[in-house]
Amino acid sequence: MKRQDLRLEKEIVKTVRMDYQLYLPSGYEKGVSPKAPLIVYLHGAGGSGAEPELVRREGLPARAESGASLPFVIAAPQCPIGVFWNTQEDEVLAILDEVEERWNIDPERVYLTGYSMGAYGVWHLAVHHPKRFAAIAPVSGGGDPAYAKELRTMPAWIFHGTDDEIIHASESEKIAEAMREAGAEVELTLYPGSGHDCWKKVYSNEALYRWFLEHTASGRHARKREEAGEETDAETDQSGAKRSDAESRTFGRTADIPEEAAGEAAMVGERNEYPSENPADAFGDRLSERPQWEDGTSALGLYHDGTQRLNIEPVGEEDIDDLFELEAKNKEFFRGFAATREELFYTRSGQTERVRRAIEASAVDQRYLFLVRERATGKLIGSVDLMDVSRGSLQSAWIGYFMDKEHNGKGYMTEAIRFVVRHAFEVLALHRIEAGVMPHNEGSLRVLEKAGFQREGLTRSSVKIDGRWRDHVLLAILNPKDTAEEGEYGQAGEDGNS
Repeated sequence: MKRQDLRLEKEIVKTVRMDYQLYLPSGYEKGVSPKAPLIVYLHGAGGSGAEPELVRREGLPARAESGASLPFVIAAPQCPIGVFWNTQEDEVLAILDEVEERWNIDPERVYLTGYSMGAYGVWHLAVHHPKRFAAIAPVSGGGDPAYAKELRTMPAWIFHGTDDEIIHASESEKIAEAMREAGAEVELTLYPGSGHDCWKKVYSNEALYRWFLEHTASGRHARKREEAGEETDAETDQSGAKRSDAESRTFGRTADIPEEAAGEAAMVGERNEYPSENPADAFGDRLSERPQWEDGTSALGLYHDGTQRLNIEPVGEEDIDDLFELEAKNKEFFRGFAATREELFYTRSGQTERVRRAIEASAVDQRYLFLVRERATGKLIGSVDLMDVSRGSLQSAWIGYFMDKEHNGKGYMTEAIRFVVRHAFEVLALHRIEAGVMPHNEGSLRVLEKAGFQREGLTRSSVKIDGRWRDHVLLAILNPKDTAEEGEYGQAGEDGNS
């Protein structure tokens, strides 16, 4: 019998058909408005079928249907009954192609999110077509940890409810851990006490949409080229140092910025009227209202003395040695973020005096310094400081914080800030807490925003940092009990004198 080695080459044309919902930003005009970012949303099993209202009753479409005006075009395909998203790749990509062709979409800012069954679809689609998306946000689902190696340059923000009995939170935890081990920029948010429907909190959180806009496709690709040892486009700043094009963009990749450094944050500027080349500027004033602090983000449960992972208590004399060691260890790390300090501050006697003053200040309701320790080890890893407490008609305070360099990126500071904010509102009965942050520290901006703070403006040359006067972004959070009363009774003096 004779053998022949042959090869078949034949073009096969496939016809695909899938329904989808499309949402356009308020004021968006085809052919007139600037390029808009796009979010592709994959629904859960309850949205499958042929009835469009099934898609609209949950997840991101439900948020859009509620009247929220977001700075994105949103495409929400509908999966047929009896199949999963991993069998519908061609259909979803065809919808993505059509939306990009018909509408003025910014190819740099295409994002992927999904709920439940859709979250599994997010991981599957992202690993097979990583070049199509700048960042992903799976909700109440899971994915194969083996995907992490291929997605190590894909920014991911993962959400899950701790009490989810349909898909356990461990599914998200497993792939989040695999992504961390692969070196990916990944955040895992667990909502204490929430079940499978935590999407209500996820898609009402303005921080998610700002996080999306911080990421671009070119930023991801630049990181991938860097890991491969290839040259990347760069520009030289005034100091002569080079920085990558991805880092120079307004909403570039932020994985290399210390996430929780020194209580600083943020990017801010005057918002322009639509249209604008910057999506956040064009739609910033119409972003959904930020959820209140008790709605939860990274905290894994709150206790009287901290969280599930952290012990958070007022400073005492027994903490002097640990505090001295922590400050001395991080002296150089925080030089670019902390207020200019005398060398005495970094001595044991300096920390002794600091603790003494803090104890005295708390006794007269002027300041409250909390130390943050790992609950499992008892190791001191940071602090949160409520300063300049004002009573009378203000009922306010300022907040500052820092986290040990080795413990950045674990969500610890978000947990600690949320706990101290809760203490300030429920125990100290404060109305308002403010934070001052440097504009370039985007990582710390995310920490504060996840804790419920909102940006309010910019103070020029307000604090001397490392010998230079620096601008600071002003952020604040209000006691939800006070805002609830205003909503019920109306704001007093609305028509009176200021």
